[in-house]
Amino acid sequence: MTAFQQHFQTLDEWLKTHAPLWQFDTFANRETPWVEHYPELADYLNSEPSRPIDEEFYRQVFGLCPDLQRLSQDKIIEEYSFEPKQILTSNLPSYVFSGIKGRKWSQIQAFVSHTPESNQYVEWCAGKGHLGKLLAYQNNAAVHSVEWQKTLCDEGQQEAKKIGIKQVFTQADVLKHQGAFALKEAGCVVALHACGDLHKVLLQQASAAKIKQICMSPCCYHLTQDEQYQPLSNLAKHSSLILRKADLKLAVKEVATAGAREQRLKQLELTYRLGFDAWQRSARQQEEYLPVPSIQKALLNQCFDGFCQWAAEQKGLSDLIAHTPFEDFESIGQTRYQQVQKLEAISQLFRPALEHWLVLDRAMYLKEKGYHVEIGKFCEKSLTPRNWMIRAER
Repeated sequence: MTAFQQHFQTLDEWLKTHAPLWQFDTFANRETPWVEHYPELADYLNSEPSRPIDEEFYRQVFGLCPDLQRLSQDKIIEEYSFEPKQILTSNLPSYVFSGIKGRKWSQIQAFVSHTPESNQYVEWCAGKGHLGKLLAYQNNAAVHSVEWQKTLCDEGQQEAKKIGIKQVFTQADVLKHQGAFALKEAGCVVALHACGDLHKVLLQQASAAKIKQICMSPCCYHLTQDEQYQPLSNLAKHSSLILRKADLKLAVKEVATAGAREQRLKQLELTYRLGFDAWQRSARQQEEYLPVPSIQKALLNQCFDGFCQWAAEQKGLSDLIAHTPFEDFESIGQTRYQQVQKLEAISQLFRPALEHWLVLDRAMYLKEKGYHVEIGKFCEKSLTPRNWMIRAER
């Protein structure tokens, strides 16, 4: 059994054992969803409703369920992973990175520093071709950038012509297999943050075309046409773990790093939504969650009653307002907000393991297709939380 397979099975068992703690719908149930499986942990959350989510909170959680700490940190890949290199500091002309935001440019530089050299690259889901532009300029290589939006292709082609690099663009819908022809003469195919089905199709088509080198960073696993996750590798196919789109979202869901105002508005909106949810359950006398559409943030200025008036109209429940007023439900929303935050804080402990599970599925798939495969981090998490890279060579 390979190291990939051993680590995959370890993660698989851990995720399955504790599935109730992370595999649930946050808003569907007003009670703690895993109370039957972890009664002591549920009692702690209920007895400390206003406790902040801090070191003491996690100390208590790990004390009640010690196994949660064992794999919640991403520490089990050291013997076969590569580490982020220092970001390139070469004095490139400013026109090479013109129009690229600083953080994105740093991600591209870090990705390129881990990318093998080739005479012929294919850039998958290229956008304006920023990644391909650096590869073409730095390596004096030919780059074929494949992108489905024509405007981005046109803009990228103009930029390549202006700089004088060997980069050409093709408009193609890779989900309709229109990008397969570009792989025929490629030495290395690259994809930085290709989402969901886009990178799954890349792995399948590139391995079928026997591309010599594959270098990719997967992202947004939940952007897929399948209602349930369809594993790639044989070992993952035999797992009893069934992942829904909601579970795949957890794999890329990070703790908020937004500014204070944005966080305050997000908290207010969630409080209002949870308060309205409590109201509609009471007014309809049905214990069922009703999703409410996205809102313009300006609606929050109308306070809780204004939000509920709007939400009731959206769901055709305005007639119920007369006999079930909105008062008192805002405080219920505030209490539920605190509970939801703690439930999600615990589910977040499984996020690194779940993402690692998905990365390993892709790595094992490529090994089954005859590739030597490495996985690791191409940059620090502070630069982008989606910093996994898969490198494969036939």
